[in-house]
Amino acid sequence: MITLKNTLRINATSCIGFGLLFMLFSSTTNQFLSATEPAPAIIIQVLGAILLVNGLHLLWASKLKTPSAILVMYFSVGDFLWVFLSAVLALLGIWIDTPAGIAATLIIALMVGTLGTLQLANLPKQPIASSRLHR
Repeated sequence: MITLKNTLRINATSCIGFGLLFMLFSSTTNQFLSATEPAPAIIIQVLGAILLVNGLHLLWASKLKTPSAILVMYFSVGDFLWVFLSAVLALLGIWIDTPAGIAATLIIALMVGTLGTLQLANLPKQPIASSRLHR
């Protein structure tokens, strides 16, 4: 069943997995993504650390009784930013220029975008306080 909690947990698993991959295997990741001009290893490692922290934050949010709409939107905006930057880098051949690297990047971006969309689609319905409407 597609629920907000399940979507957040899938997103967390993805972030933690790729975060660890980028942190522990930055050189191998770079070789997979680029044959000509790889990203500096430190960028891949820092990106991995950011993904790891984001994944842990997603996991924490998935354990809340009802995550706030703002929190869910924060995660979705991050997902959509990931999609945009991945597409730009892959399509322009910046740090990602191998056929397998381009394909993997775009497939992962599609997955991340889907998770961001599912998070928004499953936002908890929170009524608007009538006192805010009539001041």
